[in-house]
Amino acid sequence: MSKQGFVSIHGKEYETVASRVNRFREKYPEYTIKTTIIKIDADECIVEAGILNEESRLIANGHAQEFRANSQINKTSYVENCETSAIGRALASFGIGGTEFASANEVVNAIHQQNAPVKLEPVEFYVDKIRAAKTMTELTSLFNTASLKTKSNPSYLPIIRAAASEMKALFEGMTA
Repeated sequence: MSKQGFVSIHGKEYETVASRVNRFREKYPEYTIKTTIIKIDADECIVEAGILNEESRLIANGHAQEFRANSQINKTSYVENCETSAIGRALASFGIGGTEFASANEVVNAIHQQNAPVKLEPVEFYVDKIRAAKTMTELTSLFNTASLKTKSNPSYLPIIRAAASEMKALFEGMTA
């Protein structure tokens, strides 16, 4: 049986982020945890968490990325999971954590993802998203996301790359 604030996963003890936040607040009451959403859309969230000292100087930080489609819980709570993971990584970077940077939540999620079948959208789904990009930054993000999500089917990459190149040329033509 795991002690309070810890979960046992495959025989290894992981301290929960909530427990580590409590330890942080007790030991460093003058420090702050600040989170910032770097990216959010209907499918993906990226969060940065920072540990700030009493002068608001950044002491440590951590980042996390979650996809809504990655798990059942993420369908309704991908933003919350992303923020929790980012906080856990910032605390680990600060020195409050176990031997792992991954939080208990991240380990459970990773195990679930390894055991769950991956549903791959048709290539047109990714091409349509890329062609809907409004900026070069959005195009880059969409291309990177599509590349990661489709790596299990290498035949998608040349098609996705061609759509991204087409849009890149269009954006470059607008600035010329």
